[in-house]
Amino acid sequence: MKRLEMMTILTLALAGAACSDELPPSGPDVVVDPDPLDVQTTPVAGSLDDLHERVIEKRCSGQPGLCHNGQFEPNLSTPGLTYAYLVNRPGIEKPTLLRVKPGDPTTSLFIDKIRNRNNVATQMPLGAEPLEEADVAALEKWITDGALRTPGAAPAPVLNNPPRRPQIAIFNGTTRLDGAGPVNVTAGTTLTLRHTVQDFETPDANIPFAAVILQAADGRNVVITTGTDPHVGPTTYDPNGPMGQGDVLDFRRTWAIGPTIELYNPQTMARQTVPSAGQSITVLAVYIDSTNQGIVALDSSPSRIQIQ
Repeated sequence: MKRLEMMTILTLALAGAACSDELPPSGPDVVVDPDPLDVQTTPVAGSLDDLHERVIEKRCSGQPGLCHNGQFEPNLSTPGLTYAYLVNRPGIEKPTLLRVKPGDPTTSLFIDKIRNRNNVATQMPLGAEPLEEADVAALEKWITDGALRTPGAAPAPVLNNPPRRPQIAIFNGTTRLDGAGPVNVTAGTTLTLRHTVQDFETPDANIPFAAVILQAADGRNVVITTGTDPHVGPTTYDPNGPMGQGDVLDFRRTWAIGPTIELYNPQTMARQTVPSAGQSITVLAVYIDSTNQGIVALDSSPSRIQIQ
């Protein structure tokens, strides 16, 4: 992807974040087509409608109180939602695995959870008797036969699953500073700003573009690099980064805080040099998931940097 295209996408994402306290969603954008609330009177044996009626509805969703009636992901409350949330969708417990991989029940997390294999945390249905072997075998056959929405339907589409929001961490050397409350530092401190990336289709090392943006309390950005986008500081891949919450903080950039900082307005391109002391800075991290799709994942640190 060309840098101009990356920056256009990035600008739109940041503009959206600036207008609202809500950041762009990062969960699956589930499109259900068709999504019948009631299946055929006599569904075809072995079809998803049939399996939902005989097995999934009774043991997994069925009524409020069962885990996957909309209370917890995946939502298995209708056949259409079951298909949308399972097929070619990565899991939560093991995000490197698909819940249902068409044609291969042996590497489908859905079956791992049902059979309690491959070191899953819990067996499903949670806290209940395991499914009958005949029912598990029927689910496996449906997957082996392509995990089709309905008999004769087109194969399940290969999805570009949305990237997960980055986690952000603020370090001084090897000491992590963020956590509860603001990060209090003085001029002369060099911080290491780290963040995660996580996209099912793209290995971390192949993420085409990632960056941090430092936003002052008045909405202007700190100048942290040179060029036409001085407020956007590309981060570099660091495979030896420390662990965050379940993922490696493997993108990094250092920021040396001087006695003054330069604030930049991306809309007007106006710059102003101000004392760094007294500034309250929010760290934002952003990355683009692949050169083909260019989906932006954006988040901000829960901790502000307060310069004393």
